[in-house]
Amino acid sequence: MMKRLTCILLFLFMGISMVIAQNTRVSGTVTSADDGLPVIGASVVVKGTTLGTVTDMDGKYSIEVPSNAKLLKISYVGMKAQEVAAKTGLRVVLESDAENLDEVVVTAMGIKRSEKSIGYSATSVGGETISNKRTTDVMSGLAGKVAGVQISTTSSDPGASNSVVIRGVSSLSGSNQPLYIIDGVPLNNTATYSSDGLNNGYDFGSGSNAVNPDDVENMTILKGAAATALYGSRAASGVIMITTKSGKIQKKGLGVEYNGGLQWETLLRIPELQNEFGMGWYGDKTMIENGSWGPRMDGSMQLWGNVYDNSQKLKPYSAMEDNVKDFFDTGVRYNNSVSFNGATDKSTYFVSFSQVSDDGMIPTNADSYNKYTFSTRGSHKVGHLTFSSSVNYAYQKNKFVSTGQGKTTMYNSIMQTPRDISIISLKDLDDPFNSPGYYYTPYGVTNPYYVLNNFQNQYESERFYGKFQMDYDFLKYFKFTYRFGLDTSTGHHNTGDPNLSAMYAGTPDWADALKSLTGSVTQQTTRRREINQDVLLNFEMPISDFNINALVGFNGNERQTSYLYSAVSNLTIPTWFDLSNSADKPSVDQHKQLRRLMGALGQFEASWRDMAYLTVTARNDWSSTLPKGNRSFFYPGFTGSFIFTELLNDNLKEIISFGKVRAAWGKTGNDATPYMVSSVYAQGSANSSGWNTSSFPFTKVGVNAFSVGNVIGSNTLSPEMTTETEFGVNMAFLKNRISFDASFYNRNSDKQIFSLNMDPASGYTAQNMNLGKIRNKGIELLVNVTPVKLKDFSWDVSWNFTKNWSKVISLPEELGGITSIYGFSGGTQMYAIVGQPVGVFKAVVPEYDPNGNIVVNSSTGLPVEAAEQIVGSMNFKYQMGFSTTFKYKGISLTADLDVRHGGKMFSRTKNIEYFTGNAIQTTYNDRNPFIVPHSVNKITGADGSVSYVENTTALNATNIYNYWNNGGSDLASAFLINKSYVKLRSVVLGWDVPTKWLTKTPFQGLKVSAFGNNLFVWTPKSNTFVDPELTSFGNDLEGNFGEYSANPSSRKFGFNLMVKF
Repeated sequence: MMKRLTCILLFLFMGISMVIAQNTRVSGTVTSADDGLPVIGASVVVKGTTLGTVTDMDGKYSIEVPSNAKLLKISYVGMKAQEVAAKTGLRVVLESDAENLDEVVVTAMGIKRSEKSIGYSATSVGGETISNKRTTDVMSGLAGKVAGVQISTTSSDPGASNSVVIRGVSSLSGSNQPLYIIDGVPLNNTATYSSDGLNNGYDFGSGSNAVNPDDVENMTILKGAAATALYGSRAASGVIMITTKSGKIQKKGLGVEYNGGLQWETLLRIPELQNEFGMGWYGDKTMIENGSWGPRMDGSMQLWGNVYDNSQKLKPYSAMEDNVKDFFDTGVRYNNSVSFNGATDKSTYFVSFSQVSDDGMIPTNADSYNKYTFSTRGSHKVGHLTFSSSVNYAYQKNKFVSTGQGKTTMYNSIMQTPRDISIISLKDLDDPFNSPGYYYTPYGVTNPYYVLNNFQNQYESERFYGKFQMDYDFLKYFKFTYRFGLDTSTGHHNTGDPNLSAMYAGTPDWADALKSLTGSVTQQTTRRREINQDVLLNFEMPISDFNINALVGFNGNERQTSYLYSAVSNLTIPTWFDLSNSADKPSVDQHKQLRRLMGALGQFEASWRDMAYLTVTARNDWSSTLPKGNRSFFYPGFTGSFIFTELLNDNLKEIISFGKVRAAWGKTGNDATPYMVSSVYAQGSANSSGWNTSSFPFTKVGVNAFSVGNVIGSNTLSPEMTTETEFGVNMAFLKNRISFDASFYNRNSDKQIFSLNMDPASGYTAQNMNLGKIRNKGIELLVNVTPVKLKDFSWDVSWNFTKNWSKVISLPEELGGITSIYGFSGGTQMYAIVGQPVGVFKAVVPEYDPNGNIVVNSSTGLPVEAAEQIVGSMNFKYQMGFSTTFKYKGISLTADLDVRHGGKMFSRTKNIEYFTGNAIQTTYNDRNPFIVPHSVNKITGADGSVSYVENTTALNATNIYNYWNNGGSDLASAFLINKSYVKLRSVVLGWDVPTKWLTKTPFQGLKVSAFGNNLFVWTPKSNTFVDPELTSFGNDLEGNFGEYSANPSSRKFGFNLMVKF
């Protein structure tokens, strides 16, 4: 037995010796031609064999090569592959592949993958595309450019937030905004906007505004559940991965880059107003009115407004055709951004500073926006260890002109100005006739210039965010990563309204307009802090025809928010906005919340011959917002893709350059908000038989009390769960001259979180629970074509198309299949209704006879109201985007068009213009008496039978006003306008100065560009009122309700200079 074993070992040893004798170990280094840095993870394969390895943190490789092997194939995503001689000591320099640069995708947890390998839809956008738009944020420049992603600017006011909705609305009570990840670390993107858009609307922006667009290297938008499953219960609405710039080795120059420019802003869309009838009501001329229901203007000299010191103003009774347009200024923005960067073979650094100063188109600086950012990033390598860090600081200060129906909101007052009054004539506030006490009308409005100069609404914030990261490569195929991230911010919001009651007592407008306006001050401070930690272990190894990549890790996240609000009214000194400036005690409201989320995660990827790919992901979350014993939830994901063009012969590949089919399935969640598990304590209150509510504390007697809240928690509460299936195909033809990406998705969001109403006799008014399901399914299509590609000239065209079908599958039985999302009590509202799309509108419509004629009152001639009906939804039927780029040598011209069709929104601007008679529609029939077109009278017989006869009752002057005030023939549903539009989103003309012109200068690059954003908008003929993109109710689901006297939209244009030293 021992002899046999000895023989076997001897032969085995001899065989191994022979193999070793036939093999040669070769080594080398792979670097990048762009920055000279090592290429980490480059594939090194012995050509003609299945032997291979990958480069380490220093870009080095070492591999056993058979004696008969001649060549090594070295490749990396986004770079041109090279075949080099199989000998030791080589230094291989890989160049970027211009045709494949956009195919590098940063996926969940910061993993870089080739776009051809992923089995789900993800869109990658280069930093230059974002920077060229010259917007002050990173998202608005992408509106209309990404299939499946609806990006809207909520307000034209500088610094306002964007709404970003990926593949439809999935939550009725939670957030529908995506998770933002900056260099691997979550960034809190909470928007600061008003909770009272009806009376005092504002929007001071969101967290993503803190990112300097010039700092962005790349952005990847992950859409589906399979793509985002590694982020678990925070990823139901998609994830936006932002990678910032890092230092590079400078072959020439200092590595300094400067961007600076100037921008102007003008009106884009205001209502079309009539210029035939002036101040008055019911057809009569009056002197103190906020409407244009007077007689036809004839140019005669007329007295108007209040009497002051026995005098009254006189003016022509003539149309001021441009009175609204003339009110607005040309806004001016200037911005500067400078960065410097560099690197050695061991270290990198990048430092940047940016400044934005924007004074919008509203007169004075009441809509100003100032932002400063500072960023520093660096890395250093010690052996197999790499340390990297980033520190970012952002400061902003906004002033916002409040919107809504309040007496002291600017645009509300402008929209109620009669057509014969010059608004700019009201600018002189030293003129007593322009003061609130003697203003020309007391009816619900104030001089807009007075509002701008005397009311305060400002916001100031500071933000620090960044990370520290350590990467350790060991045992050739393993990498350990520890990442610590921090995001902390402090925001201060101050408002002040002067005590007009004290300032203008005894004036003509005091009793009707100013008596109750005793002044107020509010101060609010909000602090947020988020700590995020990742521990990851990655393994990557080529095995024969396969490449294996595995990841396991742990994520810990803690978020804390504190809120302090104080308010006081009845100001002693009318114009001093300080909490001590009142004999009343300030009211104080304070909140604090803390939440923790722990997650274990893993991912396995396998590829075969760069042809077939399989990825399995999994994450398990434990959330502190959920009940003990029910805090653990699992989020799996699977993707697969197959590149079928690898099977084609070379002749066919000349036609079909690339073809891939893919499929994905995944699960993600939308976590509950804190303190929904149990009832919470709140300050006590008592209801006086429904007439009034008395709330503690009673400050005059020094008594306070607390009681258990009136909402019951849930011991079975879970996150909202989203399950999504996706199929897609990618193809390219004629050496990538023509390509398309098509996707179909089916997303089901179950376990919607509700607070259901309860019988008050139980002692509670509501209970938290999971009930309800929403489905979104749709198609996405992206087509890219290069019609012309010559040596010095090219023309590229891109078209994207999205159609989403939204449907409410179920709601709690207690709701009766319907729940309100937002709207007016007893009036127009937006609902979720089982069997309908999310966000359908119900409004009052007229009654119709069987032939479709409008039933009117036989006495007044006015339409008769029917029961409320569904009259449309907030959802677009489809959206499209067109982009085209022409390049000739160093000159480029790019234009983007954004198309959205269908959908409804509420417009108070239309409502108020009908009410005041300023709308062009209200001049129908020259305001002579008329019979409502296609109208009938309803006759009910004694036996209950119903018949209809032609209407012959004409509307008199009073009822002409009532007709339009009620909404015309469509009644209240008329104020739901069609929100379709076509927008010229951007035009950019750039010129890169030829480098040969710069050889004797310190410049390494010079680019001059002219740009325009939101230059034109086209809407259906029925919408002569507003830009449909505006909203007064925030950047999430409620924002789709519409606008409530929102400030008008604007177009922007300017120039920019980019210099590299």
